[in-house]
Amino acid sequence: MNELVTGSSSDLVRFVDGTGYRDPEQWIRENPRWEDLLYERGYVIFRNFAIHDAATFDAVLDLLMRPSQEFSEETSPRSSVSGRLFTSTDYPAEYPIQFHHEFSYRQKHPGRLAFCCLRAPRAGGATPVADARKMLNRISPDVVAKFERLGIAYVRNYFAGMGVSWADSFGTSDKSAVSSYCEEHGIAYTWHGDDLSTRQVAPALRVHPATGERAWFNSALNLNVAGLEPKSERDILMSLPEDMVPVNTTYGSGEPIELDVLEHIRESYADVGVRFDWQTADLMLIDNLLSAHAREPFEGERRVLVSMGS
Repeated sequence: MNELVTGSSSDLVRFVDGTGYRDPEQWIRENPRWEDLLYERGYVIFRNFAIHDAATFDAVLDLLMRPSQEFSEETSPRSSVSGRLFTSTDYPAEYPIQFHHEFSYRQKHPGRLAFCCLRAPRAGGATPVADARKMLNRISPDVVAKFERLGIAYVRNYFAGMGVSWADSFGTSDKSAVSSYCEEHGIAYTWHGDDLSTRQVAPALRVHPATGERAWFNSALNLNVAGLEPKSERDILMSLPEDMVPVNTTYGSGEPIELDVLEHIRESYADVGVRFDWQTADLMLIDNLLSAHAREPFEGERRVLVSMGS
């Protein structure tokens, strides 16, 4: 494969170099084993290809995955760009987003994510990735065993003016349709007038369907109130009663996840994660099960679109 390789002392970040190619389709056609690189690294970054707008990004997607328009149970605010393209996250530029796997709490999660940078920020704004297989080796075996035994409960309280509304999360303002969805997908739910509370338990580890490898696959840190950054926002939410916090995680048994365990997970991601600075027209394909991703704070205008699929 024609790769431009760069990196740091801790790890290498690999880029597929598009210099000399008309478009990604030509490179993919000439490199039929490109998916081996995706499974090996958990991500592939395409650089120096002619991807300059949403239309050219959308045209590439069918080469990389089977895109989906199904975004039910969303926890992050997004804006629709087209039928299958969205902004990555409409979240304040000064706030970091912790490592997580997209929709890891759902019964059915996307297998692949495609990010495309249409405008690189002036500073920061990287989308670091962390190998979920390496996380299993980095995290204490006792911690892994407890999460594997108990699973993770994702608890959400949809109250007006706090977080993503239930109508936006489920894509409908019909309460009966939301109730039916929850019943069909194993989500415990309670209505409080027009407000909604939900709880669902998901595994903390998964086995990759293609490689057969075990992976640390969850959003225990990102969706835990104690994992929120910056500290000022975290302190506000941690002062609220549990039933008023928009999103939180516990062990599947209902037991709180210990603060030292959350810090251990955070440190593990910091050790395992790798980063690169976005350049305009970069496209990154992520295997959602093999790689967690995050987002750094940034300065200046940043436009990164995302699509999800299998």
